[in-house]
Amino acid sequence: MRYFSFVLFMIMLISSTKVQALTLSEAVRIALENNPSLRQSQKAVESAEKEIKIAKGQRGFTVGVSASADADKTEGTDTSESTSARISGSIPLYSGGQLKANIAAAEYNFDASKLDFEQAADDLTYQVATAYVNAFEQKSTWSVNLDTFANLKEHEQLISDLYSAGAKAKIDLLRAQVETSNANQDAIRAQAAYEVALTDLAILMSLDNAATLDDTDLSIINSTSIEGQNSNPMNSDSLVKAYSLTNETFDIENYISLAEQNRADLKADNIRIQRAEELVKSAKAAYKPSVSASASTGLNARSKDWDPTSNAAAGVSASWNIFDNKITKSRVEEAQLEVERLEFALKSDIDSARSDVISACKNLKTALVRLQTTDLAVKLAEEERFIASERYRAGEGILLDILDAEVALKEARLNHLNAYCDAARYRFALNHAIGKTLESVN
Repeated sequence: MRYFSFVLFMIMLISSTKVQALTLSEAVRIALENNPSLRQSQKAVESAEKEIKIAKGQRGFTVGVSASADADKTEGTDTSESTSARISGSIPLYSGGQLKANIAAAEYNFDASKLDFEQAADDLTYQVATAYVNAFEQKSTWSVNLDTFANLKEHEQLISDLYSAGAKAKIDLLRAQVETSNANQDAIRAQAAYEVALTDLAILMSLDNAATLDDTDLSIINSTSIEGQNSNPMNSDSLVKAYSLTNETFDIENYISLAEQNRADLKADNIRIQRAEELVKSAKAAYKPSVSASASTGLNARSKDWDPTSNAAAGVSASWNIFDNKITKSRVEEAQLEVERLEFALKSDIDSARSDVISACKNLKTALVRLQTTDLAVKLAEEERFIASERYRAGEGILLDILDAEVALKEARLNHLNAYCDAARYRFALNHAIGKTLESVN
């Protein structure tokens, strides 16, 4: 299949070299190269291909060779020795359709295995993309906490200067020092969370570590805006442009239709039903006779004169199991039940796909609404912080106003960051629900 070839082509482009600064596309490619679960799926494809050769070989010509040497001693007689060698061959002429059905079943199994590999690649891509966004969120959270720490440190220095000049009470300085220390602890915890997120990402790529992120090619990320001390860490316009969410209709039925057309697991379910139907035919073949042709030739020699004599034989044989205590009937019924089970499994997977699409669409829509509201909240919080700082400098405000404004700004920035990353995660979830995750990251 073209998709299967595309996945293999991507894997061939990858080297196993450790990457210190990872883009999302690099992370996905390295995971496709190294992840053992995906390699397991690939080996299943190779094994299924061998099963086709085995099934086809069973209807071909087979040849066997045998040889023997005997010695016989009877009391009162000389020892009698003999040797023989024989070569024989046989070929099935009629199997009631069993061999043909087994070949078809093996071919369907091969096709299903390729689709399983495609689904495993898409699943892995989704896991890596989600882990990458999680790591980015933790990285940005760390940045926000560092900004808050720097802001409070600046306030602490201002209050220290005012205290030295006798303009502020010591209690204000002590409170500022406590809040600065708390902010430092938050930044340390955020750094640890970022390192854990990087470890989770590295595990998916089967690497020892993923030292840092290079998120410049992740189109939903505006990496330059998170560096500024007081800047908005996210730019919602980049998300809208990157994912063409302007005038997004969220046509759920259309997405469900795409899922049913594209998802490799649903295609594999259909093929497994066809395979099971072939196995029903294979089981029913036992009701019919089987016919085979054989031929053989050999040499025999005895110790009396050791003059070898040759012989040859050829013939056609038929067999028909008329009564087997209902074993064949039970096998047919078992195969038919497997068909029914797989049909229910397909219906269940379709329901799951519908649920995945609906959940992703609704969550994405909610995230985009949150993205707009939190963007406004960040701007308001920045203005509040500026006013509180200036009032305090002028001697008109109190320290609590500054601390509350810093807390509000931090919370607003983190809420906006979370909404932004949720939008990314749910967009990947939607692409995964319709079977297009791998294409969405390239």
